[in-house]
Amino acid sequence: MEEFDEIKIYSDEVRDILSDPPKAIYRWGNTILLGFVVLLFLMSWFISYPDIVSTQIIITTNLPPEKLIAKTSGKIETILVKDRTLVKKNTPLAVIENTSNYKDVFLLKSIIDTINLERNDFPFHLFKSAQFGDVENAYGFFQKEYSTDQLNRELQPYKVEGTAHILESIQLKERLNLLESQKSITQNELALEKLDLDRYQTLYNKGIVASQELEKHKLTFLQSEKGYKNLLSTISSLKSSINELNRNSKTTQINESKESVNLERNVMQAFFQLKKAVKDWELNYVFRSSIDGKVTFLQVWNENQFVNLGDNIFSIVPTIESGYIGKVKASAQNSGKIKIGQNVNIRLANFPDREFGIINGKVKNISLIPDKEGNLLIDIALPKGIETSYKKKISFQQEMIGSADIVTEDLRLLERLLYQFRDLFKR
Repeated sequence: MEEFDEIKIYSDEVRDILSDPPKAIYRWGNTILLGFVVLLFLMSWFISYPDIVSTQIIITTNLPPEKLIAKTSGKIETILVKDRTLVKKNTPLAVIENTSNYKDVFLLKSIIDTINLERNDFPFHLFKSAQFGDVENAYGFFQKEYSTDQLNRELQPYKVEGTAHILESIQLKERLNLLESQKSITQNELALEKLDLDRYQTLYNKGIVASQELEKHKLTFLQSEKGYKNLLSTISSLKSSINELNRNSKTTQINESKESVNLERNVMQAFFQLKKAVKDWELNYVFRSSIDGKVTFLQVWNENQFVNLGDNIFSIVPTIESGYIGKVKASAQNSGKIKIGQNVNIRLANFPDREFGIINGKVKNISLIPDKEGNLLIDIALPKGIETSYKKKISFQQEMIGSADIVTEDLRLLERLLYQFRDLFKR
């Protein structure tokens, strides 16, 4: 009973103290709490960490490897190179089976790529038994137009007609000169007959001669005058013939020029159509390198092996060191924060970052519009190449895959808290 009373009394005393705490506890407690809050705000202001957009990256060379894809389905007729050999630009690698003899088409291509038709004759004799397949129609059309132009140059039909016009013009001018001489004589004869007629007219007026004599001389004069006028008509007609001949000669010259121009243009058009036909044949059936590099068989391909449209057959890895670049596809989410010049931390899948470190890059270029999947295409420059943050030089392999963290901006902790509260108030 006494112990119970002591506990009860002690409890009352405690309650008395708690019900009336000292003033200092209130004052120092609020100060400490305020200081703690201020300290938190200061820390959240000074503490910042970057906002990161993570995506996948492929590192390749500035001059990317060339992938040769089958443009048609069929068997591989011949393979012209071996795997991992160095090839020059425009080297044929393989041919898909088709109706043409690829050697004939290759020979034709080498000639049409180098020949100058204005200086050299086309060597049709090299293709008497050639098999051109898809190129046959274009070749036949070119041969026809070329032969027509050659015949026109050799036979020169308009030159023959022009020569005939020249000879005829000479003859007409000679006849005209004769008639002009005859005209002068006829004029003198007509003048003398006119004097004779006037003399008889005077005698008749005096009654010396009879009227029959006067009429006879008048008839003679009229016949001479008629002959003179006929001569003038013949001269005029001959001059018209000469003018018409000159006009025909000019027309022949114009037609000759037109025909020559048309034939030359037809030959060139047929020549370019032939080049296009050969190019189309190559695009469909020939794998040809467009860069210098090392050829790699993407699969184990053999002659007579069937390939399908769209199959990757060869890859040409460039031998010239042209630097490295990263290719990134960034999703539309948060892509508005990405800007040119921002830092990028790259971690390669084949080289763990804990052992090798990371590769530093910078955003070099951003596509203006997204692709069909809604991703932005971004180029990442590598200022230090593929040297990592651990000073290790990574052995380069084409199209190395990894992850890229694009550091968009550094945000203070306080800013991030305020963004969260702003989102809450919006809701």
